Amino acid sequence: MGYPAEPVTDAQGAWNNALASFSGPQETILYIHIPFCRTRCSFCPFYYGSATDEERKEYAELLAEELVHWGKFFSRDTVNTVYFGGGTPSDLAPSELELLLKTLRRNYPLANDCEITLESRIDGLTDDKIDAALSNGVNRFSVGVQTFHTDLRRSLGRTSDRNAVLETLGRLTARNQASVTADILYGLPGQTEEMLSGDLETMLRETRLSGFSFYRLHLHDRLHLAREIAEKRVPPASDEAGCFSLFELCEKRMGAAGTRRISCKHYAFHPRERNLHNEISAWKVPCIPFGMNAGGRLGTFRFKQTGIPADYREMVRAGTKPLSSAGKLPDDFAAGARIAGQLNCRMNFDPEFTLEAVPEEKRERVRHALEPLLSEMETRGIFTKPEYGVRSLTARGRFHFAETAGVLMEAAAEAWNGEI
Repeated sequence: MGYPAEPVTDAQGAWNNALASFSGPQETILYIHIPFCRTRCSFCPFYYGSATDEERKEYAELLAEELVHWGKFFSRDTVNTVYFGGGTPSDLAPSELELLLKTLRRNYPLANDCEITLESRIDGLTDDKIDAALSNGVNRFSVGVQTFHTDLRRSLGRTSDRNAVLETLGRLTARNQASVTADILYGLPGQTEEMLSGDLETMLRETRLSGFSFYRLHLHDRLHLAREIAEKRVPPASDEAGCFSLFELCEKRMGAAGTRRISCKHYAFHPRERNLHNEISAWKVPCIPFGMNAGGRLGTFRFKQTGIPADYREMVRAGTKPLSSAGKLPDDFAAGARIAGQLNCRMNFDPEFTLEAVPEEKRERVRHALEPLLSEMETRGIFTKPEYGVRSLTARGRFHFAETAGVLMEAAAEAWNGEI
């Protein structure tokens, strides 16, 4: 569902242009990347490597320096969410968490209701780390549970068992200080409907989680898990039909439990869970990246930061944005953002709302490109019939929302450019 970006040769020049043209105030989010993990999970495409205590400490100090330097450029723009992603941000020492969070709060105008998320792993999430996070403003923990089933967890490279997962979640939720959410995967090798049903019941009946994110396993050749499947060391992952059955099972159980559906992939058990970072990001607002390998958007550009430690160190100390690449987003990006945001967050599609982001002279062309697609998708069971001009996604549509968005975005782009 990502937008193609035309590579630019001068990433620093693109950053400077985006910064100069950025006019606040507007919704703005920060993404702060902690790339290190102590172990590698077979399903994860984001593994970068481990770090010694000394390397991690130096990285935290450089990251704080990067945050300080660029804070003055965003002083007019209220920051709505901050997301510490990885990697494993919860592997930071308490003093490193405190350094980064205090630096953040001193240098950026955080909204009164700013959501600050710490992506966390069960292993090593000690009380002193929880204390450091909570006392310095973290109000949401996103914990990579994946499954509560011990054997299935260990087949994925997760070392902690079911009891350890429940104990850690219990310590977090007992504080009553933050939203605590879990990531749950479906379509895993060997995962049955009974296993997934057990995970759902565990969340509902044995935890005080605020909500959870429900992600489908996606395999590609670079994953260790894909090699294990190819070598028949683990069972195959679920096929398309199997994944849809698991997706539908979750929808039905959560509907029966009366949970609040935040988006196609996110559910809330408690009012304090907002999943705000993902919700705002879905609308493609400015996302300012910090740290090695962080990605983001500003103005009409997409940016990726370097993942090479020596380059990161040199550029941060020189006061330049530590970029490795940049891409120019197309002119139709604003319309595409409305398509993506509606389908993901509202779980519906309003053509007129999308067309408001299209220049008047191109609107009829884009409208005529979308109308037959929407009718065809309705016939295939992706959308319901329109009410007040708005089509809602069906269960199958919610399952395929990313592909659906991609098709509609591509058609709108072609019509925008006069190609159809």
